[in-house]
Parts: sequence; C-alpha cells; structure tokens
Amino acid sequence: MKKLNYRVLVLILTGTAALALAIGIGRFTYTPILPFMLEELNITKTQGGLIASWNFFGYLCGSLLSILSIFTKRIKFIFFVSIVFSILTTFLMSINDEIIFFIVVRFISGLSSAFVLIFGTALILPSIQAFGKKSLSTSHFMGVGFGIVISSILVTILGDLGFHWNELWIGVALLSVILAIPIFIYTPNETLPNSYSPNSNYKNNFSFSLISISYGLYGFGYVILGTFISAMARETTGLETTEMYVWLLVGLAGIPMVIFWPWFGKKIGNDLALFLACAIMGLGILMPVLFENKVGITSASILLGSTFIPITALALLEGQSRYSGSIRVSTAILTSSFSIGQMIGPYFGGAIIDLFNSYSIALTISSISLFIASILMINPTRFFNRKFRDIL
Repeated sequence: MKKLNYRVLVLILTGTAALALAIGIGRFTYTPILPFMLEELNITKTQGGLIASWNFFGYLCGSLLSILSIFTKRIKFIFFVSIVFSILTTFLMSINDEIIFFIVVRFISGLSSAFVLIFGTALILPSIQAFGKKSLSTSHFMGVGFGIVISSILVTILGDLGFHWNELWIGVALLSVILAIPIFIYTPNETLPNSYSPNSNYKNNFSFSLISISYGLYGFGYVILGTFISAMARETTGLETTEMYVWLLVGLAGIPMVIFWPWFGKKIGNDLALFLACAIMGLGILMPVLFENKVGITSASILLGSTFIPITALALLEGQSRYSGSIRVSTAILTSSFSIGQMIGPYFGGAIIDLFNSYSIALTISSISLFIASILMINPTRFFNRKFRDIL
C-alpha cells in the first residue's frame, strides 16, 4: 500500500510540474509581465490582447491537432517535445520587441501548452485512476496555480529590483528549466497496470455538445480579467499597490481549490459543481465593476483563482463521463471549444478597453458570459428518465 501511495504521489507531482511549466508559466506569466511590456514598449491594450489571442489560437490549433490519429502513439515523446518548446518559447519572448515576433512566439507557445495539457493528462489521469484514485486524478491541475504563484513572485521581485520586461522573460524561462527536471525523470509510460476504463454508457450526444459550448463561453468569460488584471491594477488610481499581489492571489486561491471542487463535485455531481463555480466566477469578475477599490480587485482575484483552475479539472472529468471515446479525444474536443472562447476574449476585451478607456464594460460582458455558461453546464439528463437519457 505504501508503494501504491508513493507512485500516486509521484504521478501527481510530475503532472503538477508539467502544468506549472507549460500553463502556469508558459501561458499565464504573460499576465504579470504585460504591464511592463505596455509601459516599456508603448504597446496598446488592443495589441496586448492581440498577442494573447494568438497564444490562445495556438492553443486551439494544438487541441485540434491532438485529435488526429497520428498522435495515438508516442504520446510520451510528443509530451516531452512540447515541454522543450514551452521552455524555448518562454525564453524567445526576451530577444525581440516586434509585435509580429511576439505573435509568432506566443502562437507556438500556445500550441505547446495545449499538447502538454492534453498529452500530459492522457498520461497522468488514467495512470492515477489505474490505482483506484479517481478522486485525485485531476490533482495535477494544482500545477497551474503553483506556476502562477512562483512566476508571479519571481516577476514581482525582479521588477522591484529594476529588471526590464525582457529580463523578466529570461527569469521565468530559467524557472521552467528547473521544473522540467522531474518531468523528464518521472513521467509514466503510455501503458500502466490499468483497472479503470472510461464510462461508456453515454454516446457522443447532446449533453457532451452542451458542455463543450459552455466550456467555450467559460473560456471567453474568464480570460479578459485573466489577461488584464495586473494592467488594470497598475493603471487604476488607488489600486497601484495591488499590482504586486493580485495575480499571486489568483494562483494561491487556485491550489487548494483544485482538491476541493472535484471532491465537492463527487458529492453533488460535477455538473452542479461546475454551475456553482462558473456563477461564483461571474460574480467575482463583477466585483471590480461594483467596487472600484482594493476590496473589489482583491476579491476578484480570489474568486477568479478559486474557480478558474478547478473548472478546467471538473469540465474534463464531466466531459469524460459524457463521452464514450478516449480521454485524449474528449479532452481535445473540450479544450478546442475552450480555446475558441479564450482566443476571442483578449483581443475583444483589449479593443473594448481601448475604445471606452475603461475596464467596466469588458468585465460586465465577461460576467454575463459566465452566468450563461453556468446554466449550460448542468447535465440535461438530470431532468429525464433513464430511457430518454440514453438518447441524449
């Protein structure tokens, strides 16, 4: 039993390191570094949002590509190559200040991060479930919060010491190299002793399509605040001092909630947990609109962090239960929908912010999107008898 627990712990920590590297740092370090880029490079919010959107477009392309049959084999090799490219693209952000260069690099970064999430989850999640630990199978999503926390601390320290935007990218790239060490040592092979098989009682049906649409709306809803929260703190009178910790709070809030929400979902149903989480996030994103002070932005950070990472974990579990195919394909389909939403969000949000010289309208639209997503997260089969449920 001790050996079993050790193996599960190693799997969780390996997956945590991978998502910290590719998502928490590779994808989301852009948020705390963006204010430095806006100030030092004199780029607009629209341009900043456009760069972020191309990262998410790469994420979309990676999600779609991963469905192809050529990726059914050598999953571990593809996963390792994606880790390398995630580190490389993080470093490359430091060597040039042209918008087109940022777009290309962030696109490749998005592609890599999608591969790490999808193929890493395809390796880690069933490996943990094989040991009868299904409730812990998404624990590695703590890595997103962990990556946000450590990169946010590093960016804050280096920024206070007077380091420039490009030097900040070099710093977080070196951090990624350290995280890569346990990944290359402990990542499991594609085939492990496996007593778990996906639920095959549900067909590719309306209920899976519904959560896919909802997950896309969630992607759009969270990402505007997720992209501009640090910039909003720096530029809003009275909130300047919150810049150093708002993004850190997002990561700190997310780490324990990755454990709580799947546990809570097991008690009440993942779909109802998703409904509540999306609604709470929608309320959180409204807080800076309702309260234009430190309370508003701080509570937004905490509510965003405590829900946006767990929603991903919950959605993948719920999607897996509604889809009769492989975990890799259900994850890829959901991630593709999510990517479309978060690809549109930053550019749309940046343009709205520039147009009205205010964050309020963009955040209100984000909140509405999340409230709609929360309703659509509920599995419609709850409302029908078993015979009709099989049709759905």
